[in-house]
Amino acid sequence: MKIKICIVPVFYMIMPGPADIAGHVSSLGDFTILNVSQVCADEGFPTDVKTQKEVVRPRVKKFRKGDKFVIVLIPEKNVFDQRNQYKHITNYLSKKLDLDVQAEIRPSYGDICRAFLRGEADAGFFGGFSYIMTRNKVAIEPVARPVWLDNSSTYSGYIFVRRDSGIRTVEDMEGKSIALVHRATTAGYIFPRAYFKRHGISDMENYFSKIYFAGSHDTSAWAVYTGEADIGSCKNRIFNALAREDQDFRNQMVVLAESQEMPSNGLAVSRYLDPALKSRIKNLLLNLDKNREGRLVLKNFGAVRFI
Repeated sequence: MKIKICIVPVFYMIMPGPADIAGHVSSLGDFTILNVSQVCADEGFPTDVKTQKEVVRPRVKKFRKGDKFVIVLIPEKNVFDQRNQYKHITNYLSKKLDLDVQAEIRPSYGDICRAFLRGEADAGFFGGFSYIMTRNKVAIEPVARPVWLDNSSTYSGYIFVRRDSGIRTVEDMEGKSIALVHRATTAGYIFPRAYFKRHGISDMENYFSKIYFAGSHDTSAWAVYTGEADIGSCKNRIFNALAREDQDFRNQMVVLAESQEMPSNGLAVSRYLDPALKSRIKNLLLNLDKNREGRLVLKNFGAVRFI
C-alpha cells in the first residue's frame, strides 16, 4: 500500500509563479528535522562568507554579442540525457539573444553557489530548498518554471523498494540500506527524513545499516533496482520516466510512500544581470508556446509552456 504524506511550516519554497514569485510551504511536522547550517556545510556551500555583496562589489553585468552566458544545473539524471534535454532551451536562447548560452552541470549545489560568487554563472535551475540556501549567499531571483507534458508544474518525492525485497513497512526497513540523493534536495532528502521522523525514526544513521548518497535522482532509483541499496528516494518524475522506459524496472519496483506535490525546479537569474536582458529571457520563456519554433523547443525539452 502506498502512503501519501504531507510534508509543518519549517521553510518556504519560493518559486516563480504566473505573476512574480509564489510562496509554497512544505509541512514537515511539529519538529525541525534538519540543521540547515549543517546541510549547507555538507553540500559545500561557502559558509565562510555572508553574502555576495561581501565577495564582489555588485555591478550590473552586461553582455556583448556572442558572449558566453552560463546556466548551471545540478545532476538529476544521466548527465548526457540531461545535457541533451537542456540544449534545446540553450540553443533557442542563444539564437534569440545573440549570446553563447550554455548549460553546465555542477556536481553539487555548493559548486553552483560558488560559481555565482566567482562570476562563473549567470542563471541556474533550482528546487525550492536549494534556491533558499543559494539565495542566502547569492543575489538571485526566479524567472520562470516549466509546465510538463502532463500539464503539471509540480513534482513529489517517492520512497520505494524492489517488489521482491519483502519490505513494505518502516519496521521492515530497520537494518537495511537506503539510497538518498543529496542533502540539498527536497524529494531526495528532506521528504524521507520527515517521513521517517513521523514514523518515530529520529536517528536514521543508526536505524539503517547504510545511508548512500547517490548524487542524482536516477542513480538513487537504479541503486535500488540493482540491489546496491534496499530502499531509495527520488523525484517521482525521474522514477516514472525510468518506469516508462524500462519494463523490468516498472515490474520490479514498488512505491511505498509519496510526498505532497511541490513546485518544479525553476530558472533563477543573477540580480546583477542587465535588467533588459533579464526581461528578454523571461519573455522568451513565457512566450515559447506562442510560436511554432518555440513549441518544438518545448516538445523536445519535455514541456508545454513556462509560467
